[in-house]
Amino acid sequence: MSTADRRGPARPGARGFSLIELVATVSIVALMTLVIERTISGVTENERTMRAIRNTSERGQRAAFRVRGLVSSARKVYQDDTVGQGYLQRLAIPTGTPILPGSRMPKFDEIGALAPDAAGDPRTGNMLLFVREADPLPCMANAATKKTRLVDTYRFCLVHLTATSRTLVAGGSPALDLVEWRSVVFPSYPQVMAITDATERSRVVAELYNRYDVDYLWDVSKPVTSAFYAIDGVGTVAASPSTPTTIPRDANVARAGSMVPANIAVAYTDMASSPRKPVFTVDAPATWTPHGFETKVVGPSGSRKIWMRLTVEQQAGKGRVPAHQTAVVATTRDA
Repeated sequence: MSTADRRGPARPGARGFSLIELVATVSIVALMTLVIERTISGVTENERTMRAIRNTSERGQRAAFRVRGLVSSARKVYQDDTVGQGYLQRLAIPTGTPILPGSRMPKFDEIGALAPDAAGDPRTGNMLLFVREADPLPCMANAATKKTRLVDTYRFCLVHLTATSRTLVAGGSPALDLVEWRSVVFPSYPQVMAITDATERSRVVAELYNRYDVDYLWDVSKPVTSAFYAIDGVGTVAASPSTPTTIPRDANVARAGSMVPANIAVAYTDMASSPRKPVFTVDAPATWTPHGFETKVVGPSGSRKIWMRLTVEQQAGKGRVPAHQTAVVATTRDA
């Protein structure tokens, strides 16, 4: 008897897989792998979206409250009039963060409330120009007696939108960022001129020029054409005002756009999206849009309320996450 005969007939389970069974098994494994991959991808995408939503919310709120803190300490707020435009045109705005074309300052509503603009009377803007007090400068008025005078100083601040060179969504518009421009300091002209001792006043002025690199004193109550007085290193104050060519930016304290580098942008106005629609602006979208930064100023001098709405968005996966809107109100002692 041969060896094959001694083995006997093959058992049913020992014959291996047929071609049909192999194809069916491979198909089932491939289908299960696809389902698992899609499930993992979906969970990952949802987690990425939720993380983007949290990040957008946190950054948007942080920026809005930072601007509110700046405006709350404003000494003076400017509106879209001759005085405001005069100062705005003198600001040395860097070419890398230009003011978004079409931007405008708000117009004060002295007797109104925080409410949407009346039809035909646009008062809402999308930028803010104001002045806040900076740290006072100690100046030696009398070296013999060590008498020191603290001179009050001011900074001009402009919060505005700028269009960057980046896009957060493929094929989209240039991403918008929020810029916090700040000037160099200007000492108080009335305070310096109130020093009755001419020798002390001269020494203080000389200190401002030589020690702190100050070129002009400034009168907060005057328009740009009559508010600046040139000084020199020997302590002389010009007898008449002279308008500086530009109001320089202080790169040490100014804040260029910081959202876009973190893949977050100020949202464009979108009338079909509730968070991206204007709240106070009633202008026709074809006429003017504030985009994601609206500003409105109401109340009389000395107790103005400044309302700000900031809407930001972030790309997550294949599209944008829902925009997050933050609205804050600042109260100022505007002169």
